[in-house]
Amino acid sequence: MKNIIVAFFVGFLVSCGTANKAEAQSEIKVAEAFYQGWIGGVRGGGGGINFNLKLKSELPKGVELKRIIFKGFEVPFTQQDALSYNAAIITGVNQERFEGDKKSTSTSPKNNIELKDNEAILVFSKNGKEYQQKITNVVEKPALEYPSARPKF
Repeated sequence: MKNIIVAFFVGFLVSCGTANKAEAQSEIKVAEAFYQGWIGGVRGGGGGINFNLKLKSELPKGVELKRIIFKGFEVPFTQQDALSYNAAIITGVNQERFEGDKKSTSTSPKNNIELKDNEAILVFSKNGKEYQQKITNVVEKPALEYPSARPKF
């Protein structure tokens, strides 16, 4: 009988801890997450990925969206409006060094977390404590290829 009571008590504690974790991770209700690669139209013009996030509702009080981890990079978000956020990832594509150029190519900060191509991790804080939430349905939109000059006719 004593073992049954102990097992029940331990099970109760475990389930309470799991419920709190799930509640914290479900804070951000994502309506849409998509990304779009881009490349500059001139040699050395750079390239990267624009990651866009649209929420179903405004973030609850005390919750702040911090960063996105996507395709091996970790970058901060910029809030566009109450429901839209953007993160600009610089990948190092099309960043050629020219003769005599002392600068190295620059990229966004790297992260070692391995994810599938359609997965990302949102890092957010709730009342000062950081949490992570995985998104598994990130959609790729056609890349933007900026022209270097208007076509000559």
